[in-house]
Amino acid sequence: MRVSEEDVLDLLTAAAMTISVADAAAVLLLGEADRLVLSARRGLPDDFPPGEIPLDREALSGRPVGASAADRPDVPFPTGFSFLLCVPLTVAAHPLGVLRVYRQASPPFSPADAERLLALAAVGAAALQAAQGVAELERIEAAKSRFIHVVTHELRSPIAVAQSLVRSVVRGYAGSLTETQKDLFARISARLDFLERLVNDLLDLAASRAPELAEEECAVALNSSVGRAVLLLMPRAEEKGVNLVARPYSEELAVWGTEEGLDRIFVNLIENGIKYTPPGGTVTVTMGRDGDEVWVRVSDTGIGIPPEAMPHLFEEFYRAPNARALNAVGTGLGLTIVKELVERYRGRIEVKSQVGEGTTFIVTFPAAGPPTCGF
Repeated sequence: MRVSEEDVLDLLTAAAMTISVADAAAVLLLGEADRLVLSARRGLPDDFPPGEIPLDREALSGRPVGASAADRPDVPFPTGFSFLLCVPLTVAAHPLGVLRVYRQASPPFSPADAERLLALAAVGAAALQAAQGVAELERIEAAKSRFIHVVTHELRSPIAVAQSLVRSVVRGYAGSLTETQKDLFARISARLDFLERLVNDLLDLAASRAPELAEEECAVALNSSVGRAVLLLMPRAEEKGVNLVARPYSEELAVWGTEEGLDRIFVNLIENGIKYTPPGGTVTVTMGRDGDEVWVRVSDTGIGIPPEAMPHLFEEFYRAPNARALNAVGTGLGLTIVKELVERYRGRIEVKSQVGEGTTFIVTFPAAGPPTCGF
């Protein structure tokens, strides 16, 4: 689980009060125009706004600063509080802000209190910087996903139009073709098929990495999702001569996710099974429940996955050597999308394979309550 900046600030103020035996704490972080902005508070009266004070700038120079309400009338104190200690939050000599602790009654803060608080501040500053870095990376990744989504969405229409025109020519609607022309247009059509698949996979990948592009999660009927994927791909299996078998499960199963995401997972896995299974082979889809978990197993009698390819199976654009040699259309993004969606829905995916004998993918999710999607 990712620790956010808010989590770090909450822990920091609580720890500061504990180690310095203080009654209140606050963190102010440097913001725009190098101004200190209140970012967290604990134990302070609601009517006391802990804005920037002269002691903060002294602390930002790199040393702890203490004060008492009696000695520093220029420093605002909350009603009922008498002592204040302020230390810098610094990482590699780079100031992030200040940490303050307040005490209501004697004794005043001691040099030992200051040393302990300085040590805590150093750890807290490092944790804050790490949390901010992670948040920035997530923001960049989300922006990249949105960009991919917009660009690929704009590509979808012209590719579909081009493919429609090419197919019209191949079918003879624009007049008869020579064998050379037929071969040329068949090659163009194949490349457009690949581009269409790549655009669709990039859209799926963008959606899997940017939750704001996806539907709201709910309890999804797993049986229905698997059934839709099987029905969608049954014609493709029949066309290739592959036997697609789906074994129903009597109990209604549900998992937490989205219908679109779950459908995408099972379409990818079943489609891969059909793609890499020779005519006459079989792709079998089963599902079940073990305690608090539900699972779906997609097994095929296809070409299998070489042992050296297994560690790279879920990497972007990776295709196993025997899959590339088969010359089947593929982008190497399908399993990346599957894994990211499975993990988003708090599940896990396993794969077992033997070259020349087939492959089995097992997807496991925590069981959810009764389905709510679509109701």
